[in-house]
Amino acid sequence: MHKLIVGAVLAAASVVAVAQPKYPQRTVEVVVPYAPGGGTDNLMRTITGIIDENKWSPVPLNVNNRAGGSGAIGFNYLINKKGDAHVIAGATPMIVSGKIEGRLPGNHRDAMTVLMIVAIDELMLSVRTESPYKTIEDFVKAARAKPGGLTVGGTATLTEDHIFTYLFEQAAKIQVKYVPFNSGGEVTAALMGGHIDAAVENPNEIVAQIEAKKARNLAVASRKRLTDAPDVPTFAEKGYEFYWEQMRGVVGPANMPPEAVKWWQDTLKKVVGTKKWQEDYIKRNLLTPTAWTGEEALKYLDGLHTKYEQAIKGLKASQK
Repeated sequence: MHKLIVGAVLAAASVVAVAQPKYPQRTVEVVVPYAPGGGTDNLMRTITGIIDENKWSPVPLNVNNRAGGSGAIGFNYLINKKGDAHVIAGATPMIVSGKIEGRLPGNHRDAMTVLMIVAIDELMLSVRTESPYKTIEDFVKAARAKPGGLTVGGTATLTEDHIFTYLFEQAAKIQVKYVPFNSGGEVTAALMGGHIDAAVENPNEIVAQIEAKKARNLAVASRKRLTDAPDVPTFAEKGYEFYWEQMRGVVGPANMPPEAVKWWQDTLKKVVGTKKWQEDYIKRNLLTPTAWTGEEALKYLDGLHTKYEQAIKGLKASQK
């Protein structure tokens, strides 16, 4: 009898194993909610490139830039794919702030599946090498002498770049003109073309220009100097005390099937473990590496909610 029971259990287990749906079964659409050339575009193309290089996916991963609405078009597209296993997106704090702003119908808790937070990106203020502002003190002095006269470019409105600019204004007691663009790539192009005085940059968006000595970073909004950029001061150490960071991650739509969630989390763990990721992406772009999944990732994003709610409220009030 005992053998019959064991046999029955094993047979049932084998049926379950056979019945487990395979994933992925068809091309996966990898949504970038911003224009080409920015930080999120770089993130997702790096991830898909590493997966392709190692042949970890049995199907193509098709990167699709769905830009517009400060990320709202791309994220709304993802949200409307509820339950679809074959659509993912590069994630920015917009997955938290979008609902607060009224641009998205939900957030990381109720409208998406957070697959992994892969890095924390610091934000900097950057200028061209030929800029008259050699230091952050030079920039602040000029801004105080000409309120609203200096232009600072950033990606979109009411997002991390815009909030960064607002917090900088508050800390330094200055007023600048914020100029929004569709992506970090466009911001950098405008900076290098001399169309704006300074730019809010993630390190990965300006690193090529820094290496080519065509641009310089004036200050970083981190709590301590970056290990791989020790010559760049923090805003706080110069007397302008504010801190602002940007998470980078990967999300799917709500109700993403468990086999898809598992495949992506397992695959992303392999991606962030590669030398190419650690050297060419994390180290080169001055990022802080993470590999947060599940409740760890969700609780981090929960913590951002209050910060963004307060910052966006202040920013909106300042524009009235």
